[in-house]
Amino acid sequence: MTILFAKHLIAIVLLLLLSAFFSAADTAISSSGKGKILALIEKYPYKRSALNWLLADVQKVLTVLLLLNTLVNIAAGSVAAALALSVWGVKGLVLSVPVIVLVVVIFGEIFPKSVAMVNVETTLIISLPFLRILSLLATPFVWFALAVVRLLGLVFRTDISVRHPFVTREEFEHMVNIGGESGALEEVEQQMIHGIISFEETRVYEIMVPRTDMKAVPSSLTISDAIRVCQENGHSRVPVYGENLDDILGILYVKDTLFHFINGDMTRPVTEVMREPLFVPESMRVVELFNTMKGRHVHLAVVVDEYGGVAGIVTLEDLLEEIVGEIQDEYDEEKPTLQAQEDGSFLVQAQIGLEDLSDLLDSPFESEDAETLAGLVLSLSGDFPAQGDRILYEPRDGGRRWSIEVLEVEDHRIKLLRLRESGSEYSASGEGE
Repeated sequence: MTILFAKHLIAIVLLLLLSAFFSAADTAISSSGKGKILALIEKYPYKRSALNWLLADVQKVLTVLLLLNTLVNIAAGSVAAALALSVWGVKGLVLSVPVIVLVVVIFGEIFPKSVAMVNVETTLIISLPFLRILSLLATPFVWFALAVVRLLGLVFRTDISVRHPFVTREEFEHMVNIGGESGALEEVEQQMIHGIISFEETRVYEIMVPRTDMKAVPSSLTISDAIRVCQENGHSRVPVYGENLDDILGILYVKDTLFHFINGDMTRPVTEVMREPLFVPESMRVVELFNTMKGRHVHLAVVVDEYGGVAGIVTLEDLLEEIVGEIQDEYDEEKPTLQAQEDGSFLVQAQIGLEDLSDLLDSPFESEDAETLAGLVLSLSGDFPAQGDRILYEPRDGGRRWSIEVLEVEDHRIKLLRLRESGSEYSASGEGE
């Protein structure tokens, strides 16, 4: 009796260990995408064969695991029931059922799965060679099971093919946010990754220098006069126009004037040294523009609107700033887009993008009609505001309310604003003061 009890107990322990092994392997495979497995192939070249086997037919591997795990769990329950029946009789059989179920669930499922989730790489590397051998032994059963499953899929018109879980864009963004919150990613790294993700969807009109901020030279100027304009504005490239800004004739590159400077021939018209301009639509995606500018070896493009008029210009620097953030050179005037004040308010440059402002203040700023804070103010006021006017902004989906005060206006352009978080005591009567 003692020997029989010991044999049954050893069998139960072995079956539970197998159950734990199969459960851990199942969790590790389900938690690994194709990218993870390809990375493991590079890291463990001596395991390439087993990892490629997993990539080749994930459904077969998962079927093998499910089949073997089910068999060992049933076997463990059967052995435990037989042991209880032989030792304690029918009463022991009744009591053994909930006990073995609890033991299998904890030690054969929950605990090994939890361990595998935090040790995916190690679990995969250890388990795959054994699973491959067991898969060969279980081939007839696996083939039969897969055939029945495919037949059921046809009957119920369901696609039962297993695909590796690729990481979606939304999931990747969440991963980056979690990495930033946990400290795994620096803030700069987090911003750059977000910039790369959004690069694909950003349009040219979102990053261009608007027409009102363009610096251009008329075609009637001499090289000397044009160089003086470039020097005053700190530009190395400027558009050259004919009758007006909608008539862009070319692009002047300062470096192209060096030959004439050396020869003392600076009185020639600027049209003799300008280059052919690149025109792009304002709705063009920046990733397409980047490839175009790279292919054409140009650093500046003229942006046109749907009516053919010039909407602004965009430079290669503007494209790169979408990824790496603001680039300040020796000619750029250091003007912070947002400055916190001692009284709790914020001085904000009016041309800041609503998306950037939302990130800086951790509060949603949205508008269907505008991309910048100045555009939002114009949309809310319904008229052109004067210096000193105040406007209340309330997010549509709830959140903090903001009092926006116009501080500086120049040539019908809003330049500087003051933002102050507004409490419930703010009333509409404060607008326009």
